[in-house]
Amino acid sequence: MFENTLILLKDYFWKIIVSFIIVLVGFGIGLFAKKLSLKILKQIELNKILSKVGIRNDVEIIISSVLSYLIYLITIVFALQELGITSIVLYLVLGAVLMLLVLSFLVGVKDIIPNFIAWLIIQSKSKIKVGRKIEVKEISGTVEKVGYLETEIKTGRGDILYVPNRLFIKSKMRIKKKD
Repeated sequence: MFENTLILLKDYFWKIIVSFIIVLVGFGIGLFAKKLSLKILKQIELNKILSKVGIRNDVEIIISSVLSYLIYLITIVFALQELGITSIVLYLVLGAVLMLLVLSFLVGVKDIIPNFIAWLIIQSKSKIKVGRKIEVKEISGTVEKVGYLETEIKTGRGDILYVPNRLFIKSKMRIKKKD
């Protein structure tokens, strides 16, 4: 039994060493590929060519960085495969990326949903209509358009203000009578 444990530890030790060597070599190749691709892209003057088309970003650095990160990713996958834990780690990373996308989506729509619901309430009460004079918080003017997410109000000075619909639900509002 002790011998089996010793053999198992020896196998794991060698797997860890080989994985570490794979990571070192892969990261070295990634750095070399980044520098080489950057040098090649600078020699063909890719940024100058693309600036004539209207692209002002430093595309040479972006391409060389993406190439190196791709090599790093492949290296890490090979190292994890050597350790025998590729699928577990990839599932964890995929789950984290998916959770990040869902959270980003939720943060993006956190303003859309309340404004849309406020629009539905505004439509059902029929108090805010195009042409009516309205006052909410420090904003006063004539309603130009009631949209799904915001209402356009034209002030006395001729400025157009875009007011989020939820402001009409949350704040005190005064509808001025027609002159």
